[in-house]
Amino acid sequence: MEAAERLSSRPIFGWTDPGKRMMNGTAVSLIFLVTGILLGSTLGLSETKEEDPAEQRELCDNVVLEFDFDMTFTATERRLVCGSPGVQSWENIPLRQAQFHMMNFLAARGYHDPEFRVVDNKLYVKPGLPTLIKSLRLVPEIPELEVQNFWLPRGRPLNPDELNAIEQWASAKLGREGYPCASVQTRGDPKTGEVEILIDKGPLWTIKEIESNPIPGVRGGMLDRYRAFDIGDRYNSMLLDISAERLKASEVVVNANYRPNCKGEPGVVEQRTLAGKPRLVSFGIGFDSENLFLIRAGWRNSRWSETASMLDVSATASYHQQKFLTTFDWYYLPVPSHHYLKTYARVQREFEKRYEARSIKASMAPAFAGDIWGIRGDIYLGPSLLFENTIRGEGPANARLLTVDVGIAGQSHPYEYFNYLAAPQSGYEFSLFASTSDKGVASNVSATTYTLDFTRLWNLLSLEPEIWIFGIRGSFATTRAGRDTNYNDLPPSFKYALGGSEDLRGFGRKALPTEGSGALTKAYLGSELRLNNSLPYHLQPFVFADWGKLGQKALDLDPTLFWSPGLGVRWGSPIGVLRFMLGHGFVSGEGQEQYKELEALQFYASIGEQF
Repeated sequence: MEAAERLSSRPIFGWTDPGKRMMNGTAVSLIFLVTGILLGSTLGLSETKEEDPAEQRELCDNVVLEFDFDMTFTATERRLVCGSPGVQSWENIPLRQAQFHMMNFLAARGYHDPEFRVVDNKLYVKPGLPTLIKSLRLVPEIPELEVQNFWLPRGRPLNPDELNAIEQWASAKLGREGYPCASVQTRGDPKTGEVEILIDKGPLWTIKEIESNPIPGVRGGMLDRYRAFDIGDRYNSMLLDISAERLKASEVVVNANYRPNCKGEPGVVEQRTLAGKPRLVSFGIGFDSENLFLIRAGWRNSRWSETASMLDVSATASYHQQKFLTTFDWYYLPVPSHHYLKTYARVQREFEKRYEARSIKASMAPAFAGDIWGIRGDIYLGPSLLFENTIRGEGPANARLLTVDVGIAGQSHPYEYFNYLAAPQSGYEFSLFASTSDKGVASNVSATTYTLDFTRLWNLLSLEPEIWIFGIRGSFATTRAGRDTNYNDLPPSFKYALGGSEDLRGFGRKALPTEGSGALTKAYLGSELRLNNSLPYHLQPFVFADWGKLGQKALDLDPTLFWSPGLGVRWGSPIGVLRFMLGHGFVSGEGQEQYKELEALQFYASIGEQF
């Protein structure tokens, strides 16, 4: 449906592409003449000698604009209204034809009740007030679309661009509900500002088949492991988008997308991929006030074998940490599978205020990654070998640990989807890790560690797009020393600290505790309320509050409470994401006196990606 035809209760006018109206010759002049005669009564053009005291500016010699704000017109629009000097058939535009085009141009900007008058062979244009969108109504009513939460168009000018945006929103919502081939049209009333969304849902889809193009060097079906859906599931465009983003993030392909074949049998989805080269070199740089600089370089072969096994080599460097990491995810089965062998080797140096340590760790573990209950999960279990040397601070000069590690991580599909869009607003993620070693079994330290991290986000009021986002994040970690092992025998990586941008934002980086190389137990909970889609330049202000405790024994927390309120702002600038935070640390409870000097303002700034 053409855009102008969707604006009801108006004198009929056509919405056409101005570029298609550029014709030459006498035929054009005749058309203008006939059109002008017909439009004389339809458009209410009148000849008058009265002058209007309103502010005026000339668009050209024969067209005068009467309003006190700046309205710009494109070069093509000016030619259609004012003519094109040097082109015989377009040099002089009849005033009635100029009025006809001007009505279309004003309607495209939301002005549907303009006034026109002619004085001394000049066309005077007064656009009047714009028609604003007051309400949206679905025809028929579809409660699951929750149109009442779609606030963005309300209060905006009623024009074709806004109507197109409304149609795109409705189509996307229907795609998530299982109707990828729905027909959506809009009809706006320029008198009331009401927009009707006319919907024909079409058939409800169940995914029956995925038609895909082959990937060079990869067996058919091997990339099915990246799908967030199964054959036989109800169609959900969000899950298909997640699947495409997983493929791109793995760098097995350069680009990927899923499209429903609406012209064929319902349930057939086309998967289109662009393979590119299997090897990729990457480089990134950033800055923050804690680490000073952040540099990352990497090399990846995402199609190491016919099963699309992946080899990744990367190096990261900042003031406090330097790390070289090699990982290899080997999909060893010759058939499509979610099982793989997870291996990695890491060389790392940590340079903190209270200690300096160097370590080498290697691990090999069977792993499984897949989707269940709306969660993308990853689980592994296997041995690892760690060598860690404490160069400065409390800790053993040489620690050697042969450990058994188990890790479980997951994130909900909404959390994953909005993270891919760089607009986190709902869902959750979590990770659990446990490790144990026994002194005497290739280890000179006995220790068991447990770690839990989580994040949960809510789109308050369920508005679209989001305005208020509330989130919590937290962590709990503890280390229990085993037989013939005491606190001083544990290397720094088995102890914990609080403070900095990752947890207690009102304290300096790893400022707590003030003595020793770290605590044996830590607990942290942070909350944040962010304002989105409301301020110019996409500025996103937020307020936060963090709480934390430490303990010098396993599974035991001291009574001292550390907490820090604060505020900040995030801005997606052309050169990268800028973040600024200001927090103040406070200490309460037993033992607070020894931390009084740490109660101060802390400022944090960053630019670029956080690796």
